[in-house]
Amino acid sequence: MNVKKAAAIFSITFPIISAILIINFFTGVISIPWQGMPVFFPLILSPIGIILALVLIKANKRCAIYGIVLNAIMFLFPFFWFIGGTLLFGV
Repeated sequence: MNVKKAAAIFSITFPIISAILIINFFTGVISIPWQGMPVFFPLILSPIGIILALVLIKANKRCAIYGIVLNAIMFLFPFFWFIGGTLLFGV
């Protein structure tokens, strides 16, 4: 496997992993010891995925665009979650 294929796979895998952790946070299917951390993971993983997608953009434009869009959505999720929680619950 060459480096560009690995970058494509990782740039799309990071938002999928973040989404799975957030869905598990909401549903509680699997108990994890770090209770609020799945909401913070996109803040760490998404910039890495965006950088990988930007490196990949000349080799495989379609996968790179998917990676950038998915990572951007996942990066913004924690901010929407915190703002929505403040607006709804007033904490």
